[in-house]
Amino acid sequence: MKIRLVALVLAFGLALSAQAGEDPRLDGSSNAAAEATWKRIVEAAPPAERRKLLEAVIRINLAGVHSAYEVVGNPEFQELGIARIKDQVDGMTAAEIIAYGEKVGTVKVGH
Repeated sequence: MKIRLVALVLAFGLALSAQAGEDPRLDGSSNAAAEATWKRIVEAAPPAERRKLLEAVIRINLAGVHSAYEVVGNPEFQELGIARIKDQVDGMTAAEIIAYGEKVGTVKVGH
């Protein structure tokens, strides 16, 4: 019995340590889950990567937009947060979100 308990505790500890080394992934199962995991992703990112992340979220939100007129005239674009694109970036890490933003973005963000 003690051996099984020790083995179970060791297996659980190994599973936790394996997860601790992984980059956080966005949970798109709900708006609240997306917001919570987004906050963790941004906090875990180095400062230089944070800006790229924020720019990627804007690019993804505005994918397919080619003019400011499209944004101003559409109430859907009034909130450009992670919840709006959660289904598109569900399960992605910071690096994957940045790469996806570069791939689908149709607007220039930044300099």
